[in-house]
Amino acid sequence: MKSVKGKTWAAVLVCVGSMALAGCGENTEAFGETETAANESVAEDPAAQKVEDASADADTTDVLKAGEESSSDGADVRKEQALYDARIRHQYGGVLSQIIAAWQLPDGELDTSALNDGFGKMSDNHFAVTDIDNDGREELIVSYSNAIMAGMMEIIYDYDPVLGVLKRELTEWPALTYYDNGIIKAEASHNHSRGEFWPFALYQYQADTDTYLQIGYVSAWDKEIAAKWDDGQPFPDELDTDGDGTLFQICKEGEEVSFAYEDFKYNQADVDEWFGGYLAGAPTDAKQISIDYQPMEYESFADFTPAYLRMIAQEAGRERTDTASDLGLLILQDGDEHFLNAAKKLLTEQYGVTIRQPEENYEEYTVGLLNGEERFSFTMLDAGDLGYRGEKVEDVTIFGIYPGISVDGAWEKLQAYGFYASSYAEVENCLITGEGFGNISIWFSEEDNKVTDITVRPYCAFAG
Repeated sequence: MKSVKGKTWAAVLVCVGSMALAGCGENTEAFGETETAANESVAEDPAAQKVEDASADADTTDVLKAGEESSSDGADVRKEQALYDARIRHQYGGVLSQIIAAWQLPDGELDTSALNDGFGKMSDNHFAVTDIDNDGREELIVSYSNAIMAGMMEIIYDYDPVLGVLKRELTEWPALTYYDNGIIKAEASHNHSRGEFWPFALYQYQADTDTYLQIGYVSAWDKEIAAKWDDGQPFPDELDTDGDGTLFQICKEGEEVSFAYEDFKYNQADVDEWFGGYLAGAPTDAKQISIDYQPMEYESFADFTPAYLRMIAQEAGRERTDTASDLGLLILQDGDEHFLNAAKKLLTEQYGVTIRQPEENYEEYTVGLLNGEERFSFTMLDAGDLGYRGEKVEDVTIFGIYPGISVDGAWEKLQAYGFYASSYAEVENCLITGEGFGNISIWFSEEDNKVTDITVRPYCAFAG
């Protein structure tokens, strides 16, 4: 690795960059298009642990089951499952952060024109985290309705923490009814039929592809609204066996939605029988799921990432005896005390560090002196920066690293705490724990393969 030259002690590193986003497309009523789009992976997590010889459609539930069989301690299995679940929510926190801070999706742009025109706030939209498809892990449902009709959408995202892949399972207009057997009824955004009945599509979860397949579409023709078709064809009374003046089109799996005259040949009983067939099952019929939607705002997912990082830190600290003097862990502590103030208190009370303000008119920047030499810096701007330089001070570390540790050793220590190389940084040795709110960035310079200056701070790629 190359040394980073020209950096000053008071410099503040900002790891930022631009996201390459692909268009999310428009809603469609044609069969097959939704499934094709849903099968595409939309993002990869560089921090994800890669499983050797794992394929793109690996069943991660089997991985967990294998862990259960090989473990003699049920508590270890539960802890492993809890970390698995926390990592999924950590990833979803990044997606939600990108939406509320950058007004973007991880795989395309949001139509925020309604927000710009004062139509509403981002928090008027909603999300939910739940295992909606019953595959053993939670999905993220993003429901965005503050837009023109064509811009409204409800998306189901799934994140596989073993493969490190985020993908779309479904994109539809946000008028969905979820059932506990993997069926979703999706009402159309517009009624282009010739009836008062509101058209809807039917989707079914496909476990082999981890996506939803459109298996049907229903629309209606009311004689009272259109006694004749556009080409003059009269309403076929002979097919209206129940005499209610309405006929339905049922486009089943593999059939195109044509809205052709001859396709409107079904009565209400036919629709009920067809739809009911997908809800019938043993021992009971499928039941509608009530989704616990939350406002699209930071407070709704504020603990997703901190909870995950605390769990990672607990595991990483098992082999350590010096965690009480780790300044990085102060960022993860609960409470109202800012981590910089906690660091100053620890350093002054236990290590004899003296805090000074080098510049009279710059009270936001202070340094920590030991034997007359600067060892620490504290910048109280934005979320705050903590610096550590020169030589190691007794057992003081930042996530296990310190000035003088080897570069390879520093990377190994930081990776144990969930850090990985930032794709936004223009310098080497810049690592982050994730992209959303609640994450942490750390940067260090090196000389002769030894760490010299270290800077750590709370981090979000989409804010600043």
